[in-house]
Amino acid sequence: KSPGGKILCLSQSLCRRTTISGLCVVLLTSNIKERSQTSNECSKKLPNKRTQLHPPSTAMASSTPQHPQPQPQLVRFLPFRSIAEPSFWLDHNARKLNELRLSEEGVPLWGFFGAANGANASRATAAAASVPPGMRFDTSSNGDASSSTTVGSDDSDSNAATVVRRNEWIRSYGKIHSLNTLESLKTINKNAFLNEACLPSILKCCGIQNESNEDDGSLEYDPNIALIPSACLTFCNLKTNMTVYWFAFPALTPRTGCGIAYSKNGCSNLQIVDAWGPHGCRTLSKSFHKFRVLQEKKATMNDTHNNSRVWCPPFFMLLTNNEDDSEGGKGRIKCKCLPLNKSTYDSLSGEEKGRVIFGFVDPNNALGAVGWTLRNLVAYLSLRWGLGGTDRKFLSYRSPFLRRIVSSEIELMMDDNDEDSFEDVGDEDLDENDQNDAGVGGSLLLDIAIPLASDYQWPKSSKINDSSDSSSYRCVGWELNKNRKPGPRSVDLRPLVSPAHLARQANDLNLRLMKWRALPQLDVEKLSQMKVLLLGAGTLGCGVARTLLGWGVRKITFVDSGRVSYSNPVRQSLFGVDDCKDGGKHKAVAAAESLVTVAGPDVKSEGVVLTIPMPGHSFGKNGGGKEDPETQAVRSDVTKLHELIDESDVVFLLTDTRESRWLPTVMALATETPLINAALGLDSWLVMRHGPPSSALSSVRPDAMSGGTGNMSSDIARRRLGCYFCSDVVAPENSTRDRTLDQQCTVTRPGLAPIAASMATELMVAMLHHPLGHCAPAPVFSSSSGQFAPVDNGKDPSSSSLGRLAHQIRGTVATYTMMTPTVPAFPSCTACSENVVQEYRKDGFEFVKKVCCDANGSYLERVSGLEEFREEAARKMEECLDWDDDDDDDE
Repeated sequence: KSPGGKILCLSQSLCRRTTISGLCVVLLTSNIKERSQTSNECSKKLPNKRTQLHPPSTAMASSTPQHPQPQPQLVRFLPFRSIAEPSFWLDHNARKLNELRLSEEGVPLWGFFGAANGANASRATAAAASVPPGMRFDTSSNGDASSSTTVGSDDSDSNAATVVRRNEWIRSYGKIHSLNTLESLKTINKNAFLNEACLPSILKCCGIQNESNEDDGSLEYDPNIALIPSACLTFCNLKTNMTVYWFAFPALTPRTGCGIAYSKNGCSNLQIVDAWGPHGCRTLSKSFHKFRVLQEKKATMNDTHNNSRVWCPPFFMLLTNNEDDSEGGKGRIKCKCLPLNKSTYDSLSGEEKGRVIFGFVDPNNALGAVGWTLRNLVAYLSLRWGLGGTDRKFLSYRSPFLRRIVSSEIELMMDDNDEDSFEDVGDEDLDENDQNDAGVGGSLLLDIAIPLASDYQWPKSSKINDSSDSSSYRCVGWELNKNRKPGPRSVDLRPLVSPAHLARQANDLNLRLMKWRALPQLDVEKLSQMKVLLLGAGTLGCGVARTLLGWGVRKITFVDSGRVSYSNPVRQSLFGVDDCKDGGKHKAVAAAESLVTVAGPDVKSEGVVLTIPMPGHSFGKNGGGKEDPETQAVRSDVTKLHELIDESDVVFLLTDTRESRWLPTVMALATETPLINAALGLDSWLVMRHGPPSSALSSVRPDAMSGGTGNMSSDIARRRLGCYFCSDVVAPENSTRDRTLDQQCTVTRPGLAPIAASMATELMVAMLHHPLGHCAPAPVFSSSSGQFAPVDNGKDPSSSSLGRLAHQIRGTVATYTMMTPTVPAFPSCTACSENVVQEYRKDGFEFVKKVCCDANGSYLERVSGLEEFREEAARKMEECLDWDDDDDDDE
């Protein structure tokens, strides 16, 4: 009694340290009435259903004074703490971004934990004993995101075969739910979520709920998985690489006033080394290892999900057999471990059922507490096996030596036919002075009063609109945060990954988010693996390259022979003033280096200094003999350019002059490489895709070209789309000859290049997402009328997942209008006609040399058939004129 007259009580934890089997509180007071009143208050605070079921007799109550009844000591459970590896969160964030997206449905989550170090349990400090056991999660914990399974179903471990079996660990199965907003994580009803997500699987294992009424409680769900559930709520901030999470390890809990307590007359926290001695500890360790090998053997022989998903069994039954001295056994203990299932228990005799010990692998190392997994085991025995209301012995198995079982041990077990015998270490290991406890001496023997099945049923709340039986059962188990209060935690992944990875993830974030809702058909992986060739590193080249980065393209090659001048940086976004010093860097090299600086080292960018041979730009000497150096250099450029185009997936033609576009056009057709062309005028721009060769179109079915709509006849569907030169009736020539400076330079309004560069890149991406790709047809109905159409209905044969695929896009800022005409291929085109392409394939560089060194372009016009076309056109014109003269004469 304190000086102020208040009653002082011993704390529960202090009583536990003194190993008092029952909580007995002594109240010191001189007032009998105050003592009786205080006793009644204590009994109200600690109600006990078991004492109410067995009240003392009336005679005894009348003949003896009223003293406070000793209350049973409640079992203290130490919950799990989550230990998630950084790789787990990185993998989960990637899965949220690429697979789960907007889905908040739970996906498989596999955790694992080990046994406590039983050898050091007796020497554990108070600080170490207060540390909760850890449930670990790594990259193997993430299951198949596309599956949604439940424990007890055949596909609940669909990806278990791909995970390495680590049979020295105990597995935990659950679901991880990735919420889309932080507000959802804050406002979600945590208890309702836990009961809805995890309670059904636990109750099915306990025989309360079943998939159908036909099961009638007889279906045996594996308690080694169902009784160790886990759950997690997360919010992944993909922009800041911050993840907020909250783990839960659910356990069925009795209603208020019906806790799990130790038996009144039994032992609590009795170490196995004190009860059985070192020899008994070694026997227990050997028996449990044999049990593990036997279970691993069954999992190896029976390739079923039910066996393969269990690594080390977390629960087992233990039978002991004491030999008396008369038989020479010297009181040795023999024991045998059995799997925890109803059929095995029912096969035991009545006497064996009475002395069986229920064991569990305890991840906890504290003296005054036991592992969290015991809670569901006790509930399972009460609800499923009907052992509620009885006192049973439990073994908290703690050992540091749960090593991995290898195949050689399993093979030896297959030759052993004495699987059900009791285990003993033998007479040779019976030295009384041998204090080796095999590391399991710290394991605890517990006498626990199993609550009644009705003790787990809570009164139904009017707030719960659920007519099922599960509404009367509840789970607990939310993890505490670092402040030891219920609440979520967070992890910052930015320091855990390299800057290159962060840059890549940030660059692709916009594309990944497109796949969530707006463009689910977007093929980000295809874009990231593309090889793109940019012919020209000027204003258009810089704009196209930056836009390609936005679409996730990572392999870009520049081709240009010019150098950066002081007039370039203000219009060409990849250059700076430093690139202009000392005569200027080569544009191709400077652009490639700048691209890596902008997007990070993940970009594979290369600059090639190369001059494109052009018609009308002659080279070399006319004399015979050995080839001069200039001709050798041009030959090398032609060979290199052909290799670059052939190796690329797409070519962008972004050069300044008209004639510089001729050779790349011919090479792209010869190699069947898609080509996107962009050109600028003073206030207008042109973007177009060159049509594929006829050989590529011949392999495409007409119905595929028309999209099955019947809007295109076979001859129109197979019509080849024209190239940049198909509208010309003369061969390309030297456009810089006898031109003033304003005519030689690309004089254009500054806003045109970004528009044309963006349009060219968008046209390429849309083409790659069309089922026919390069062979995609042009729109049936052109929008040349200027009619605004913000949405594509997808019925046009040219429609892709990104919209309608135009052949040409012509725009002007003079009137701020655009049109998308379709121009068919010109049979006598000087660049894409069959005669020109075949001539290039046959003669290669020699053909190029003849075209370039021809002063007036007559050679190319003759090869392409343009000369003959003009002659035929002239004759037709003369006939028309003669017809007009005859009409005049008749008049």
